[in-house]
Amino acid sequence: MRLVLLLCGFILFTPTAFAEEEAEAAPAPEVIYLALTPQFTVNLLGDKHYLRTSIQLQLASDETKDAIEANAPAVRHTLITLLSNNKIEDISSISGKMELQDKAVKALNEALKKYAKKEGVDAVFFTEFVSQ
Repeated sequence: MRLVLLLCGFILFTPTAFAEEEAEAAPAPEVIYLALTPQFTVNLLGDKHYLRTSIQLQLASDETKDAIEANAPAVRHTLITLLSNNKIEDISSISGKMELQDKAVKALNEALKKYAKKEGVDAVFFTEFVSQ
């Protein structure tokens, strides 16, 4: 009887012990964010509309962060061109903002590939977004 209880206890608690070991062995990857300063203010297409936004980037590595900082004028130019090439109607909805985020990731990775021979922008976040 004692042997049966011992085996049952071993079977019940063994997966839990292994799960805890696996969780400790695989730390979560470090997330790297980079705030682009100063904020962006651009004229939009159409009559007298503008956009003011603050942007943070989620990056794949510290090397990508260094490449962005080293090529800051090209990165800012890429974003200013992208942002100013929109009508206020295009960016007023949530889907429009999400589409703009996707375009920004693609444009930034293309600029980094051109100027720094690398990619690594995983996401673009608008931490402030005012259009008028």
